[in-house]
Amino acid sequence: MNTAITRLSTMDTEGGSGHGYLCFPPAGGTVLGLRGLAQASSGFGVWGVEYPGRGERLAEPSAASIEELAGEIARETFDHFGEEGVSRITLVGFSMGAFVALEVAHRVHGRGRTAPAALIVVGVCAPQRRVRGRYARADAAEVGRLFDRVGLVSMAGRPGAAEFRDYALGLLDADLRLTSAYPGPAKPMLSCPIVAIRGEDDPAFAEGDDAAGAWRVWTTGRFESRVVPGGHLDVLTPGREAGFWASVCLPAGGVR
Repeated sequence: MNTAITRLSTMDTEGGSGHGYLCFPPAGGTVLGLRGLAQASSGFGVWGVEYPGRGERLAEPSAASIEELAGEIARETFDHFGEEGVSRITLVGFSMGAFVALEVAHRVHGRGRTAPAALIVVGVCAPQRRVRGRYARADAAEVGRLFDRVGLVSMAGRPGAAEFRDYALGLLDADLRLTSAYPGPAKPMLSCPIVAIRGEDDPAFAEGDDAAGAWRVWTTGRFESRVVPGGHLDVLTPGREAGFWASVCLPAGGVR
């Protein structure tokens, strides 16, 4: 079985004092869609999470729930980084990946005596502000429109050729159903900082910043809400990745 965690940058922080980032793809995405983001980083390690049923884990059955997915990734996070190493890792979740990262953070915190360095959530409303079940009955046409709107071919790490459309649509459809069924965290708040980032033109936040700002209830630590140029997940668009790191990182790594 292939592992969920893949090194995307060459900076080695394991066993050292450096800071690192573990990135969770959005619905319909794969770890390959995060390589451009990792290449734009500087001075810190970047890892990506590959969900089962795609990429090198294509032969594995897809997760039945966000919680099941997070449980597997949390165990591997501890095995990969160790308890001390986890405290130097910031979890970064893009859209659906933010819910997975939140659940992983809860499990990591509950298992050890430490917490992740921070949690960064990008392009998604706080769990309690979302419309649960919104895409539970989405038909192929609706999934296709959403796919085209947010440019998920590149996020799936595949060329924009027509032969990859069915593959990426299948990933998106399955992930939308996972997200629709996700009830939200059932565990206590985190203690690590949370940073919520949204695009100023993201239609998911048409009513303003409150849906992102509502993430503050999930931590007893520091919280920040930031607005960046662009639409939904434009921080993953080729050529814009460096802007993402500039908005969240200090030169030596870590969250501002």
